[in-house]
Amino acid sequence: MKLIRLAKLTLALAPLASCASPRHTAWHAYEKGNYAGAAERWSELALAGDADAQFLLGLVHDEGQLGEAGTNEAVRWYALAAEQGHVAAQCNLGLCHYEGRGTLRSHERAAQWFERAAAQSFAEAQNNLAVMHLLGQVSDATPERARELLAQAAAGGDPKALSLLPKLAALAPDAPREQVLAAIAR
Repeated sequence: MKLIRLAKLTLALAPLASCASPRHTAWHAYEKGNYAGAAERWSELALAGDADAQFLLGLVHDEGQLGEAGTNEAVRWYALAAEQGHVAAQCNLGLCHYEGRGTLRSHERAAQWFERAAAQSFAEAQNNLAVMHLLGQVSDATPERARELLAQAAAGGDPKALSLLPKLAALAPDAPREQVLAAIAR
């Protein structure tokens, strides 16, 4: 009798085991190359304020996985996620501002977003901000701050920072900007 009740309970709960969250369904669709299906599921979450879903929507738009690259939509979704503190969205939004993709080109706005992500120890943003310092694209650019940011990014495993840091270390701390630019271009 207990076995029958257990079997009935198992059968009654079986549909619950097959339930999948919109996040899981979206990832499954994405992994199968169904980017439109993934975006549809992420949209539900994103509209409810989910920063991860907002970032992922920005990414599929940015990378053109829904057809032609939708950089305006990418910027919109990145901005919503970035305002909630999503570190990768902050970095990607900084890149959009830096390059003028989907928004006006603004080194000032790019630096602001990179700074917010760098403050959360996001290595890619630390590297990007360091390069902006080296290129003099930040109002308060200093070689010291660039080296500090590169050291942090390298410690975080950023491959670009790991490449740039030794090149800068070979230069004198007060090396002229032209010499610094030549060193990082190699």
